[in-house]
Amino acid sequence: MQLKSIPKRLGYILGAQWTRDLSWTIFTILLARTSQGMLGQIMLALSYGYLVKTAADVGLNDFLLSTFARRDANPMRLLGEVTWFKLALLAVALGVTWLVCGWQHYQPELTLVVMCIAAGFGLDGVSDSFFALCQARGRQDVEMRIRIPAALAGIGWGIACVVMEAPVIAIAAFKPIESVLLMGFAVKALGRNPLARFGWEQMRDLLAQLKVGLVFTGMAGCAMLYNKLNVFFLKKYGGDAAVGCYSVSWETVEGVSCLVSSALLGKVIFPLLARLWVENRDAFQQLAGQTARSLWAAALPVIFLVFVESDRFLTLVYGEKYILSVTAQRLLTPCVATAFLHNLAAYAMISMKRHRLLLLFYVSGLVVNVACCCWLTPLKPLEGAALSLTATKVWVAILTVGFFQATVRPMNLRQWLVLTAAGVFAFGLWWELLELGVMRELAELAGLLPLLALFWRWRPPSIFSKDGNKAGTSAEETTAAL
Repeated sequence: MQLKSIPKRLGYILGAQWTRDLSWTIFTILLARTSQGMLGQIMLALSYGYLVKTAADVGLNDFLLSTFARRDANPMRLLGEVTWFKLALLAVALGVTWLVCGWQHYQPELTLVVMCIAAGFGLDGVSDSFFALCQARGRQDVEMRIRIPAALAGIGWGIACVVMEAPVIAIAAFKPIESVLLMGFAVKALGRNPLARFGWEQMRDLLAQLKVGLVFTGMAGCAMLYNKLNVFFLKKYGGDAAVGCYSVSWETVEGVSCLVSSALLGKVIFPLLARLWVENRDAFQQLAGQTARSLWAAALPVIFLVFVESDRFLTLVYGEKYILSVTAQRLLTPCVATAFLHNLAAYAMISMKRHRLLLLFYVSGLVVNVACCCWLTPLKPLEGAALSLTATKVWVAILTVGFFQATVRPMNLRQWLVLTAAGVFAFGLWWELLELGVMRELAELAGLLPLLALFWRWRPPSIFSKDGNKAGTSAEETTAAL
């Protein structure tokens, strides 16, 4: 197994994700500058959409990745069974969403916006089964060729509607357009209709197999709930405009987080970890350790820049009316680190078959989140919503990364000390220079340099070397090289 194949696979994923992220960024900037309230409605609907997608997906994608990665699996049969199962769950989830909107006394227009976007996200959850097959078999290039045109068509529709000042319900149609195209392109690439592979006996077999998948369902449900509950509390105590302000703060943090957790860890590193845990434990430890060190070193400069440049970035991109979002974004910056390291630790635990322990960690995070939302959001809606999410993610990260460190030992004590010292020194230097009256840009550059030096020191050489180090190289040799 050659680690040098990782950049190629990651490149396919990044090509699709960056195309969508760029078009999505243009869309949100235009929408934010048009109306805070309209942005808040779309973002509220997105929160419902993510929950519906989680319900339709039932946490099966990690289970599917592990199953599809095994060469003895029957992918077409499993794909057909899972597709039927997800469609049934999607219908139920949309019905529940409609009832919740009525319970919250939303206006009819907002209810339609929520249902439209939620249906699109639910269809994404269905089509993700096909993309799990692509990732498990190393065909990220197929995924890229499908995702890019679908994203451009759907979000392009949304951008056109914003520019033409169309009503919010017309703007919301961007998501079902993208999702329907995704499903259509996936079926065409597959060359056959997966829904034709259905039988009641097969469905009973699938339900029996899903006893393992129930743990994934619980994890996905808890994670999605504690990521989105604060938005519902913010809507109640702050209104649409407050949701809009929070959304522009979260967009930057989420963009960086998804780049790592979804593109690199979820779609490239995790399939490798799942396979190496079975085939080569030494290679598993090497890959996990190398990835952990590189991700920590990459996280610190990103956190630093997001924190010190929040006031300039948000007002420049979204406008002066979003100055209130600066504090919220700074409170959210620790979420970058949790996305880098918690997700690696979580994927490692899944590969190690420690699903139930990970589920307990997620349940505890949901409890912390509900308590923080109930306590903090009524006091200061915008800052309370941001702090509730950060406290939750830090708590869960302490549990998962702590277990990861105790079992796999990706970093030794000296490396942890170097990492901590670099972070403290960088932020301390930046603060002291500002207190001494040094120009802001020079103070930020001085603080950034030690973090960049650490990142250069801990860059992953085995991935970028010309001959490509093999995954079987010992963890000790890799650590020595770093």
